[in-house]
Amino acid sequence: MSQVSPTSGLRPTDLQMKKLIYQGYILTNSDGLTDSWTLTIGDQRRVGSLFELRRQINFHQELGVLPPPKAAYQEERAPQATHSRNPVPNKRR
Repeated sequence: MSQVSPTSGLRPTDLQMKKLIYQGYILTNSDGLTDSWTLTIGDQRRVGSLFELRRQINFHQELGVLPPPKAAYQEERAPQATHSRNPVPNKRR
């Protein structure tokens, strides 16, 4: 049985929102999952892993824009994935 801390009123197993400041941007995680961190820059919001969001912050600082969300990028590439990787037919021996 877990005990309640007298100072916080929370059990050790209760989830708390985590916040991280990376290069002046606040990353938050309310779920406790590794891929549910949230980043807000201006009116754009991104959700992903810390690695991905840190990469997007670096991209934004270098170029001044955020890269497209991963889902949009994958949707753009989906039609290309239907083509054969090797357009040259195999030779018969």
